[in-house]
Amino acid sequence: MLKQKFFLPLLAILLICSSFVLAQEEPKDQLYWVREEVVKVGMWQQYEETSKEWVELMTGAGLDIPYMRASQRDDGHYYYLFPLSGYGDIDNFPNVFGSAIEKIGKDKWKEFMIRNESSMEYHKDFIAKWHSTYSYIPNEPRVKMEDAEFLHWVFFTYKLEKRDEILDILAEWKALYEENNIPDGWSTWTIELGEQNNMMAISEFAKDGGSWYAAMEENTELLKEEEQKLWAKLAPHVLTMEQKYGSPRPDLGFVNE
Repeated sequence: MLKQKFFLPLLAILLICSSFVLAQEEPKDQLYWVREEVVKVGMWQQYEETSKEWVELMTGAGLDIPYMRASQRDDGHYYYLFPLSGYGDIDNFPNVFGSAIEKIGKDKWKEFMIRNESSMEYHKDFIAKWHSTYSYIPNEPRVKMEDAEFLHWVFFTYKLEKRDEILDILAEWKALYEENNIPDGWSTWTIELGEQNNMMAISEFAKDGGSWYAAMEENTELLKEEEQKLWAKLAPHVLTMEQKYGSPRPDLGFVNE
């Protein structure tokens, strides 16, 4: 999508996450509680071990959440996404976890948290929204999500008063991909609460880094002129950009059956 522009001066674009959203029916916007954790470089193994233990503890205690998606950036940032049915779920979120912790036992949980949190630099929570209208889901994807081992994120901040204009441009970009039946999809995310409210992100997945770059080159060759026009419209509204790479981590997530 915006990938070929990263190599031009003054660049860097779009947040989180995480896994790309696929659906059999027309998807709807989805709100997520996002936990971001940053691992201490020298304690990566302990972080991995305790993160897997967290999944075991919470699923064993019957955590009342339908699923959690996990992904990892190469620079030690981990994202955990918990779906929310609406903003009303936010107030009840601590109670859901509190109920599971009671079943685990407060002493056991305290001991676990010491081991888990001592392996992190910090963690933070925020609310993000996946947007159906501004995300592109191909009819025939180049790679299925379950086969993806590579994730690319672009985070960008923008002029707050230009939010609507940016979303309109992303809708145009989506229409361009639909018109050309591009097999590579992407997700658009916005920050709703708890982070910079002038931040957005694009996430996309591929089989591996090599195939992602090859697809980027292929799509750039096909759409170069049209994407240059869209970029010319978008760039004046963008303040900062940053791209990150990583992978899905299904072993650190769960689905309640």
